Amino acid sequence: MSAPLHIWITGASRGIGAAVAREVAKGNRCTLSGRDRDALELVASEFASDAVNVVPCDVAHHESVLEAHASAVASFGPVDVLINNAGVASFQPFTETSIEEFDRQIATNLRGVFSCCGVVTPSMIDRKSGMIITINSIAARTTFASCSAYGASKAGALALTQVLRTELRQHGVKVCDVLVGATDTDIWDPSMRDQHAHRMLQGRDVAQTVAMLVSTFWNPRLLLEEVLVRPQHGDL
Repeated sequence: MSAPLHIWITGASRGIGAAVAREVAKGNRCTLSGRDRDALELVASEFASDAVNVVPCDVAHHESVLEAHASAVASFGPVDVLINNAGVASFQPFTETSIEEFDRQIATNLRGVFSCCGVVTPSMIDRKSGMIITINSIAARTTFASCSAYGASKAGALALTQVLRTELRQHGVKVCDVLVGATDTDIWDPSMRDQHAHRMLQGRDVAQTVAMLVSTFWNPRLLLEEVLVRPQHGDL
């Protein structure tokens, strides 16, 4: 039987992140991170107290990432699986997107991935074992109007993890990208969810895909590099 894994999930307080925790926590140890401690504690209350650890973290700030990683390691040991899920979005025409809004999305969606990957990879390389799963978006490759800042941040994150995969595979570290289509979470405006929820993915759909990737952790031959997860009826 495979040993329990230490899985660190960012953006775990709600939506896809919380759903991922519900899918992967059984038999493993999970560190749940996000900016809202109360929401994280609510998710953590669903599990045995020795199975989850709540560590608030704002991935847009590197010092916060360093502190969260240190706390995670102190509780459960080295991180075996990092799941980059924290993300923000604002959908506006290019001419209405402020530099502040652009920077906010880059800081979380791109630099946040860089920071979190940066703190876990040295130990993974030393141990010749590890997995990094990044929940990305089809907007990294598909062009949508009113999506310049978000699309740029997601495309950048995808380029980053593709390079990371090339560099880390020789060290036994798996880097996987999950490109997700429209999912019924609060990243969307409530009116959009009301109108389109019936054809959107649910958080659990994405979480089941992530759990499938985690299940390949111990297979030294197999690397699922990229998984595209879209609603059955296509993009909105």
